[in-house]
Amino acid sequence: GRAVIYLQANIHGGEVEGKEAALAILRDACRGKYPLWLPNLVIVCVPVYNVDGNEALGPGLRQRGHQDGPDPVGRRTNDDRLDLNRDCLKADSPEMRGVLTRVWKVWDPHVVLDLHTTNGTRHGFSLTYSPPLGADVDAAIQHWSKKVLLRDVSDKLREKHGILTFDYGNSSSRSQPRSWTSFSPQPRYVTNHAGIRNRFGILSEATSFLPFAHRIEATTLFTSTVITHVAAHVDDVIRICAEADQRSRQMADEGGKLGLSFEAVSRGPEQVLLEKKNPEVRTPPHKGPAEVESIVHDVRVDFRAVTSRSVPAGWLVPREETQLIERIRLHGLQHEVLAGDQLLTTESFWITEVTASPRPYQNRINRTIDGELREENHIAKIGDVLVPSRQAQVRTAFWLLEPDSSDGATTWSLLETPLRVGTPHPIRRVQLVAKQ
Repeated sequence: GRAVIYLQANIHGGEVEGKEAALAILRDACRGKYPLWLPNLVIVCVPVYNVDGNEALGPGLRQRGHQDGPDPVGRRTNDDRLDLNRDCLKADSPEMRGVLTRVWKVWDPHVVLDLHTTNGTRHGFSLTYSPPLGADVDAAIQHWSKKVLLRDVSDKLREKHGILTFDYGNSSSRSQPRSWTSFSPQPRYVTNHAGIRNRFGILSEATSFLPFAHRIEATTLFTSTVITHVAAHVDDVIRICAEADQRSRQMADEGGKLGLSFEAVSRGPEQVLLEKKNPEVRTPPHKGPAEVESIVHDVRVDFRAVTSRSVPAGWLVPREETQLIERIRLHGLQHEVLAGDQLLTTESFWITEVTASPRPYQNRINRTIDGELREENHIAKIGDVLVPSRQAQVRTAFWLLEPDSSDGATTWSLLETPLRVGTPHPIRRVQLVAKQ
Protein backbone atom coordinates (compact mmCIF):
# COMPACT_ATOMS: atom_id res chain seq x y z
CA GLY A 1 0.00 0.00 0.00
CA ARG A 2 2.96 2.38 -0.14
CA ALA A 3 3.93 4.47 -3.13
CA VAL A 4 7.53 4.03 -4.29
CA ILE A 5 9.59 7.14 -5.08
CA TYR A 6 12.91 6.94 -6.89
CA LEU A 7 15.02 10.01 -6.17
CA GLN A 8 18.20 10.50 -8.19
CA ALA A 9 20.66 13.37 -8.47
CA ASN A 10 23.92 14.36 -10.13
CA ILE A 11 23.25 12.54 -13.41
CA HIS A 12 25.35 15.36 -14.83
CA GLY A 13 28.49 15.65 -12.72
CA GLY A 14 28.84 19.26 -11.66
CA GLU A 15 25.09 19.80 -11.26
CA VAL A 16 25.53 19.27 -7.55
CA GLU A 17 22.54 20.84 -5.78
CA GLY A 18 20.58 17.62 -6.07
CA LYS A 19 23.06 15.43 -4.22
CA GLU A 20 23.22 17.95 -1.36
CA ALA A 21 19.44 18.31 -1.28
CA ALA A 22 18.82 14.55 -1.43
CA LEU A 23 21.09 13.84 1.54
CA ALA A 24 19.55 16.68 3.58
CA ILE A 25 16.06 15.40 2.78
CA LEU A 26 16.91 11.84 3.86
CA ARG A 27 18.47 13.13 7.08
CA ASP A 28 15.44 15.25 7.90
CA ALA A 29 13.02 12.43 7.05
CA CYS A 30 14.82 10.11 9.47
CA ARG A 31 14.59 12.81 12.15
CA GLY A 32 10.81 12.94 11.76
CA LYS A 33 10.45 16.23 9.86
CA TYR A 34 8.06 14.64 7.34
CA PRO A 35 5.65 12.47 9.38
CA LEU A 36 3.64 11.31 6.35
CA TRP A 37 6.63 9.83 4.53
CA LEU A 38 7.67 6.71 6.41
CA PRO A 39 4.16 5.25 6.84
CA ASN A 40 3.15 5.92 3.23
CA LEU A 41 6.25 5.73 1.06
CA VAL A 42 9.27 3.72 0.04
CA ILE A 43 12.05 6.09 -1.05
CA VAL A 44 14.87 4.68 -3.16
CA CYS A 45 17.64 7.27 -3.43
CA VAL A 46 20.79 7.55 -5.54
CA PRO A 47 22.37 10.90 -4.55
CA VAL A 48 25.28 10.53 -7.00
CA TYR A 49 24.12 8.81 -10.18
CA ASN A 50 27.14 9.78 -12.29
CA VAL A 51 30.03 8.73 -10.06
CA ASP A 52 32.59 9.17 -12.87
CA GLY A 53 31.55 12.74 -13.58
CA ASN A 54 31.22 13.59 -9.91
CA GLU A 55 34.85 12.61 -9.27
CA ALA A 56 36.30 14.27 -12.40
CA LEU A 57 36.89 17.53 -10.55
CA GLY A 58 38.09 20.63 -12.33
CA PRO A 59 37.88 24.43 -12.06
CA GLY A 60 34.27 25.48 -11.66
CA LEU A 61 34.25 28.14 -14.37
CA ARG A 62 35.85 25.74 -16.85
CA GLN A 63 33.53 22.83 -16.13
CA ARG A 64 30.35 24.90 -15.59
CA GLY A 65 30.98 28.39 -16.94
CA HIS A 66 27.49 29.71 -16.13
CA GLN A 67 27.32 28.34 -12.58
CA ASP A 68 27.92 30.29 -9.38
CA GLY A 69 30.07 27.74 -7.53
CA PRO A 70 31.13 25.49 -6.03
CA ASP A 71 34.78 25.29 -7.05
CA PRO A 72 36.08 22.76 -8.05
CA VAL A 73 33.20 20.86 -9.59
CA GLY A 74 32.68 17.65 -11.59
CA ARG A 75 32.22 16.94 -15.31
CA ARG A 76 28.91 16.48 -17.16
CA THR A 77 29.58 13.05 -18.73
CA ASN A 78 30.67 9.69 -17.37
CA ASP A 79 34.09 8.21 -18.23
CA ASP A 80 32.77 6.90 -21.56
CA ARG A 81 31.83 10.50 -22.41
CA LEU A 82 28.16 9.58 -22.38
CA ASP A 83 25.48 12.06 -21.40
CA LEU A 84 23.54 9.76 -19.10
CA ASN A 85 20.36 11.76 -19.59
CA ARG A 86 20.27 10.57 -23.20
CA ASP A 87 20.72 6.88 -22.41
CA CYS A 88 17.41 5.68 -21.00
CA LEU A 89 16.22 3.70 -24.03
CA LYS A 90 19.47 2.53 -25.64
CA ALA A 91 20.91 1.67 -22.18
CA ASP A 92 24.58 1.64 -23.15
CA SER A 93 25.91 2.80 -19.80
CA PRO A 94 26.47 0.68 -16.68
CA GLU A 95 24.59 3.40 -14.79
CA MET A 96 21.38 2.99 -16.80
CA ARG A 97 21.68 -0.78 -16.82
CA GLY A 98 21.95 -0.60 -13.05
CA VAL A 99 18.77 1.49 -12.83
CA LEU A 100 16.86 -0.91 -15.09
CA THR A 101 17.90 -4.00 -13.13
CA ARG A 102 18.16 -2.63 -9.57
CA VAL A 103 15.47 0.05 -9.51
CA TRP A 104 12.83 -0.56 -12.20
CA LYS A 105 12.90 -4.36 -12.04
CA VAL A 106 12.96 -4.50 -8.23
CA TRP A 107 10.92 -1.47 -7.17
CA ASP A 108 8.93 -0.28 -10.24
CA PRO A 109 8.68 3.24 -8.75
CA HIS A 110 5.45 5.20 -9.06
CA VAL A 111 7.31 8.54 -9.05
CA VAL A 112 10.77 9.40 -10.42
CA LEU A 113 12.46 12.64 -9.35
CA ASP A 114 15.51 13.68 -11.38
CA LEU A 115 17.46 16.62 -9.93
CA HIS A 116 19.46 18.91 -12.25
CA THR A 117 20.84 22.43 -12.67
CA THR A 118 20.09 24.45 -15.80
CA ASN A 119 22.38 27.00 -17.45
CA GLY A 120 20.02 27.99 -20.25
CA THR A 121 17.96 31.17 -20.59
CA ARG A 122 18.72 33.83 -17.98
CA HIS A 123 15.32 33.96 -16.34
CA GLY A 124 13.99 35.10 -12.98
CA PHE A 125 12.96 31.77 -11.46
CA SER A 126 14.81 29.89 -8.72
CA LEU A 127 13.89 26.56 -10.30
CA THR A 128 12.10 25.21 -13.35
CA TYR A 129 10.36 21.84 -13.63
CA SER A 130 8.79 19.45 -16.09
CA PRO A 131 6.40 16.50 -16.07
CA PRO A 132 7.01 13.66 -18.53
CA LEU A 133 6.75 15.19 -22.00
CA GLY A 134 5.05 13.64 -25.01
CA ALA A 135 1.66 13.48 -26.64
CA ASP A 136 1.43 9.75 -25.97
CA VAL A 137 2.07 9.67 -22.23
CA ASP A 138 -1.10 8.38 -20.57
CA ALA A 139 -3.59 11.25 -20.23
CA ALA A 140 -4.27 10.65 -16.53
CA ILE A 141 -0.53 10.63 -15.75
CA GLN A 142 -0.17 13.92 -17.63
CA HIS A 143 -3.20 15.54 -16.01
CA TRP A 144 -2.24 14.68 -12.44
CA SER A 145 1.39 15.70 -13.02
CA LYS A 146 0.57 19.11 -14.51
CA LYS A 147 -2.78 20.16 -13.11
CA VAL A 148 -2.60 18.67 -9.63
CA LEU A 149 0.91 17.89 -8.40
CA LEU A 150 3.08 20.57 -10.02
CA ARG A 151 0.45 23.27 -9.74
CA ASP A 152 0.09 22.63 -6.00
CA VAL A 153 3.85 22.44 -5.46
CA SER A 154 4.48 25.68 -7.38
CA ASP A 155 1.77 27.51 -5.39
CA LYS A 156 3.12 26.29 -2.04
CA LEU A 157 6.71 27.27 -2.85
CA ARG A 158 5.61 30.77 -3.83
CA GLU A 159 3.20 31.33 -0.95
CA LYS A 160 5.16 29.71 1.91
CA HIS A 161 8.77 30.30 0.89
CA GLY A 162 8.83 33.06 -1.73
CA ILE A 163 10.42 30.62 -4.22
CA LEU A 164 9.37 31.34 -7.82
CA THR A 165 9.19 28.38 -10.21
CA PHE A 166 8.02 27.80 -13.78
CA ASP A 167 7.91 25.18 -16.51
CA TYR A 168 11.36 24.20 -17.76
CA GLY A 169 12.17 25.81 -21.09
CA ASN A 170 14.14 28.39 -22.99
CA SER A 171 13.18 31.72 -24.49
CA SER A 172 13.39 32.50 -28.21
CA SER A 173 12.83 35.87 -29.85
CA ARG A 174 12.38 34.44 -33.35
CA SER A 175 8.63 35.02 -33.13
CA GLN A 176 6.34 37.64 -31.66
CA PRO A 177 5.39 37.16 -28.96
CA ARG A 178 8.56 35.40 -27.87
CA SER A 179 8.26 31.65 -27.38
CA TRP A 180 9.10 29.60 -24.31
CA THR A 181 9.74 26.01 -25.39
CA SER A 182 10.63 22.85 -23.50
CA PHE A 183 12.89 19.98 -24.56
CA SER A 184 12.13 16.92 -26.70
CA PRO A 185 9.42 14.34 -25.87
CA GLN A 186 11.78 11.43 -26.59
CA PRO A 187 12.15 8.81 -23.84
CA ARG A 188 15.96 8.97 -23.89
CA TYR A 189 15.44 11.48 -21.03
CA VAL A 190 14.89 10.17 -17.50
CA THR A 191 11.54 11.78 -16.73
CA ASN A 192 10.10 11.03 -20.18
CA HIS A 193 11.23 7.43 -19.79
CA ALA A 194 9.22 7.24 -16.57
CA GLY A 195 6.22 8.66 -18.44
CA ILE A 196 6.18 6.02 -21.17
CA ARG A 197 6.27 3.41 -18.38
CA ASN A 198 3.01 4.90 -17.00
CA ARG A 199 4.79 6.49 -14.06
CA PHE A 200 5.21 10.06 -12.85
CA GLY A 201 8.53 11.60 -13.90
CA ILE A 202 9.36 14.99 -12.39
CA LEU A 203 12.34 17.05 -13.56
CA SER A 204 13.87 19.64 -11.22
CA GLU A 205 16.25 22.24 -12.69
CA ALA A 206 17.81 24.69 -10.21
CA THR A 207 19.03 27.91 -11.83
CA SER A 208 22.80 27.80 -12.21
CA PHE A 209 23.70 31.48 -11.79
CA LEU A 210 21.99 31.78 -8.38
CA PRO A 211 24.17 31.34 -5.27
CA PHE A 212 24.98 27.73 -4.40
CA ALA A 213 23.20 27.83 -1.03
CA HIS A 214 20.02 29.17 -2.63
CA ARG A 215 20.09 26.49 -5.33
CA ILE A 216 20.29 23.81 -2.64
CA GLU A 217 17.45 25.44 -0.71
CA ALA A 218 15.22 25.68 -3.78
CA THR A 219 15.94 22.07 -4.79
CA THR A 220 15.34 20.83 -1.24
CA LEU A 221 12.04 22.67 -0.91
CA PHE A 222 10.81 21.62 -4.35
CA THR A 223 11.74 17.97 -3.87
CA SER A 224 10.38 17.66 -0.34
CA THR A 225 7.13 19.42 -1.33
CA VAL A 226 6.65 16.99 -4.24
CA ILE A 227 7.28 14.00 -1.99
CA THR A 228 4.95 15.32 0.73
CA HIS A 229 2.18 15.82 -1.84
CA VAL A 230 2.64 12.23 -3.04
CA ALA A 231 2.63 10.96 0.56
CA ALA A 232 -0.70 12.71 1.14
CA HIS A 233 -2.24 11.20 -2.01
CA VAL A 234 -0.81 7.69 -2.06
CA ASP A 235 -4.04 5.98 -3.05
CA ASP A 236 -4.50 8.32 -6.03
CA VAL A 237 -0.91 7.81 -7.21
CA ILE A 238 -1.09 4.00 -7.03
CA ARG A 239 -4.54 3.91 -8.65
CA ILE A 240 -3.60 6.22 -11.55
CA CYS A 241 -0.52 4.13 -12.36
CA ALA A 242 -2.45 0.84 -12.18
CA GLU A 243 -5.25 2.15 -14.41
CA ALA A 244 -2.72 3.47 -16.93
CA ASP A 245 -1.12 0.02 -17.04
CA GLN A 246 -4.50 -1.56 -17.75
CA ARG A 247 -5.29 0.92 -20.54
CA SER A 248 -1.90 0.17 -22.09
CA ARG A 249 -2.60 -3.57 -22.17
CA GLN A 250 -5.83 -2.89 -24.11
CA MET A 251 -4.37 -0.40 -26.57
CA ALA A 252 -3.86 -2.73 -29.53
CA ASP A 253 -7.23 -4.45 -29.04
CA GLU A 254 -8.96 -1.05 -29.11
CA GLY A 255 -7.20 0.21 -32.25
CA GLY A 256 -4.94 2.61 -30.41
CA LYS A 257 -2.23 4.65 -32.11
CA LEU A 258 1.07 6.07 -30.90
CA GLY A 259 3.12 8.93 -32.29
CA LEU A 260 6.21 8.79 -34.51
CA SER A 261 6.89 12.52 -34.84
CA PHE A 262 5.82 15.41 -32.67
CA GLU A 263 5.62 19.18 -32.51
CA ALA A 264 5.31 21.63 -29.64
CA VAL A 265 1.88 23.18 -29.14
CA SER A 266 0.95 26.42 -27.46
CA ARG A 267 -0.93 26.70 -24.19
CA GLY A 268 -1.27 30.43 -24.76
CA PRO A 269 0.45 33.69 -23.83
CA GLU A 270 1.91 33.97 -20.33
CA GLN A 271 4.18 36.34 -18.49
CA VAL A 272 7.74 35.00 -18.08
CA LEU A 273 10.46 36.62 -15.97
CA LEU A 274 13.64 37.31 -17.97
CA GLU A 275 16.81 39.24 -17.29
CA LYS A 276 16.36 42.94 -18.06
CA LYS A 277 19.10 43.96 -20.46
CA ASN A 278 21.17 46.97 -19.47
CA PRO A 279 24.05 47.82 -21.84
CA GLU A 280 25.73 49.81 -19.07
CA VAL A 281 25.91 46.86 -16.68
CA ARG A 282 27.98 43.82 -17.60
CA THR A 283 27.00 40.85 -15.46
CA PRO A 284 29.31 37.81 -15.50
CA PRO A 285 27.53 34.76 -16.95
CA HIS A 286 27.89 32.86 -13.66
CA LYS A 287 26.18 35.61 -11.63
CA GLY A 288 22.46 36.33 -11.47
CA PRO A 289 20.72 39.16 -13.32
CA ALA A 290 20.87 42.61 -11.74
CA GLU A 291 17.22 43.09 -12.67
CA VAL A 292 14.42 41.05 -14.24
CA GLU A 293 11.30 42.00 -16.18
CA SER A 294 8.08 40.26 -17.14
CA ILE A 295 7.74 39.56 -20.88
CA VAL A 296 4.82 37.89 -22.66
CA HIS A 297 5.75 34.52 -24.16
CA ASP A 298 3.89 31.94 -26.19
CA VAL A 299 4.41 29.01 -23.81
CA ARG A 300 5.01 25.79 -25.74
CA VAL A 301 5.72 23.04 -23.22
CA ASP A 302 3.21 20.48 -24.51
CA PHE A 303 3.40 18.29 -27.61
CA ARG A 304 1.09 16.72 -30.15
CA ALA A 305 1.74 13.86 -32.55
CA VAL A 306 2.23 14.97 -36.16
CA THR A 307 2.35 11.40 -37.49
CA SER A 308 0.97 8.36 -35.69
CA ARG A 309 0.73 4.64 -36.34
CA SER A 310 -1.49 1.89 -35.06
CA VAL A 311 -0.17 -0.37 -32.33
CA PRO A 312 0.31 -3.88 -33.78
CA ALA A 313 -0.36 -7.10 -31.93
CA GLY A 314 3.39 -7.41 -31.41
CA TRP A 315 6.86 -7.15 -32.88
CA LEU A 316 9.06 -9.95 -34.20
CA VAL A 317 12.81 -9.58 -33.62
CA PRO A 318 15.16 -12.02 -35.41
CA ARG A 319 17.34 -14.13 -33.14
CA GLU A 320 20.44 -12.60 -34.75
CA GLU A 321 19.65 -9.20 -33.24
CA THR A 322 21.47 -9.92 -30.00
CA GLN A 323 22.07 -6.29 -28.96
CA LEU A 324 18.40 -5.47 -29.30
CA ILE A 325 17.22 -8.66 -27.58
CA GLU A 326 19.46 -7.75 -24.64
CA ARG A 327 17.72 -4.34 -24.42
CA ILE A 328 14.31 -6.04 -24.53
CA ARG A 329 15.32 -8.06 -21.49
CA LEU A 330 16.93 -5.11 -19.71
CA HIS A 331 13.76 -3.05 -20.04
CA GLY A 332 11.71 -5.90 -18.64
CA LEU A 333 9.52 -6.16 -21.74
CA GLN A 334 7.36 -9.25 -21.86
CA HIS A 335 8.56 -11.46 -24.68
CA GLU A 336 8.55 -15.03 -25.97
CA VAL A 337 11.46 -16.90 -27.53
CA LEU A 338 9.89 -19.05 -30.26
CA ALA A 339 10.35 -22.79 -29.71
CA GLY A 340 9.79 -23.60 -33.38
CA ASP A 341 9.22 -22.10 -36.81
CA GLN A 342 5.93 -20.29 -37.13
CA LEU A 343 4.01 -18.65 -40.01
CA LEU A 344 2.87 -15.14 -39.06
CA THR A 345 0.91 -12.38 -40.75
CA THR A 346 3.13 -9.33 -40.48
CA GLU A 347 3.71 -5.83 -41.74
CA SER A 348 7.23 -5.40 -43.09
CA PHE A 349 8.80 -1.96 -43.38
CA TRP A 350 10.42 -1.85 -46.83
CA ILE A 351 13.24 0.70 -46.80
CA THR A 352 13.37 3.43 -49.45
CA GLU A 353 15.99 5.68 -47.84
CA VAL A 354 18.71 5.36 -45.20
CA THR A 355 20.60 8.29 -43.68
CA ALA A 356 23.52 7.99 -41.26
CA SER A 357 24.98 10.80 -39.17
CA PRO A 358 28.46 11.92 -40.34
CA ARG A 359 29.90 11.52 -36.84
CA PRO A 360 28.95 9.60 -33.70
CA TYR A 361 26.53 11.05 -31.18
CA GLN A 362 26.67 9.48 -27.72
CA ASN A 363 29.26 7.06 -29.13
CA ARG A 364 26.85 5.73 -31.77
CA ILE A 365 26.09 6.55 -35.39
CA ASN A 366 22.51 7.81 -35.54
CA ARG A 367 20.38 6.54 -38.42
CA THR A 368 17.05 7.51 -39.89
CA ILE A 369 15.07 5.58 -42.48
CA ASP A 370 12.06 6.07 -44.70
CA GLY A 371 9.90 3.43 -46.31
CA GLU A 372 6.49 1.85 -46.52
CA LEU A 373 4.64 -0.91 -44.70
CA ARG A 374 3.55 -3.99 -46.65
CA GLU A 375 1.47 -6.83 -45.29
CA GLU A 376 3.26 -10.16 -45.77
CA ASN A 377 3.26 -13.70 -44.54
CA HIS A 378 6.56 -14.36 -42.82
CA ILE A 379 8.09 -17.52 -41.39
CA ALA A 380 9.45 -16.74 -37.92
CA LYS A 381 12.39 -18.97 -37.02
CA ILE A 382 13.08 -20.92 -33.87
CA GLY A 383 14.85 -18.58 -31.44
CA ASP A 384 13.27 -15.41 -32.81
CA VAL A 385 11.77 -13.14 -30.15
CA LEU A 386 8.12 -12.11 -30.15
CA VAL A 387 7.23 -9.01 -28.09
CA PRO A 388 3.45 -8.73 -27.61
CA SER A 389 1.86 -5.31 -27.34
CA ARG A 390 -0.68 -6.56 -24.80
CA GLN A 391 1.47 -5.39 -21.87
CA ALA A 392 1.79 -2.38 -19.59
CA GLN A 393 5.01 -1.30 -21.27
CA VAL A 394 3.57 -1.06 -24.76
CA ARG A 395 4.94 2.47 -25.20
CA THR A 396 8.48 1.35 -24.38
CA ALA A 397 8.14 -1.47 -26.90
CA PHE A 398 6.76 0.90 -29.56
CA TRP A 399 9.56 3.46 -29.11
CA LEU A 400 12.26 0.79 -29.10
CA LEU A 401 10.97 -1.50 -31.86
CA GLU A 402 9.07 0.52 -34.46
CA PRO A 403 11.42 0.53 -37.48
CA ASP A 404 11.35 4.31 -37.96
CA SER A 405 11.08 5.38 -34.33
CA SER A 406 13.21 8.46 -33.61
CA ASP A 407 14.60 6.99 -30.39
CA GLY A 408 14.74 3.28 -31.02
CA ALA A 409 16.84 0.44 -32.35
CA THR A 410 17.32 2.04 -35.77
CA THR A 411 18.25 5.48 -34.41
CA TRP A 412 20.90 4.10 -32.06
CA SER A 413 22.35 1.49 -34.45
CA LEU A 414 21.42 -1.40 -32.17
CA LEU A 415 20.80 -3.71 -35.14
CA GLU A 416 23.18 -6.34 -36.48
CA THR A 417 21.39 -6.56 -39.85
CA PRO A 418 22.58 -3.89 -42.35
CA LEU A 419 19.83 -1.46 -43.35
CA ARG A 420 19.71 -1.27 -47.16
CA VAL A 421 17.34 0.39 -49.60
CA GLY A 422 15.04 -2.15 -51.25
CA THR A 423 15.09 -4.60 -48.32
CA PRO A 424 12.70 -5.10 -45.39
CA HIS A 425 13.63 -3.85 -41.94
CA PRO A 426 14.58 -6.81 -39.72
CA ILE A 427 11.90 -5.98 -37.11
CA ARG A 428 8.43 -6.93 -38.30
CA ARG A 429 5.07 -5.79 -36.95
CA VAL A 430 2.94 -8.83 -36.13
CA GLN A 431 -0.77 -8.55 -36.86
CA LEU A 432 -2.03 -11.40 -34.68
CA VAL A 433 -0.63 -12.86 -31.47
CA ALA A 434 -2.40 -15.71 -29.71
CA LYS A 435 -3.68 -14.74 -26.24
CA GLN A 436 -1.58 -16.20 -23.46
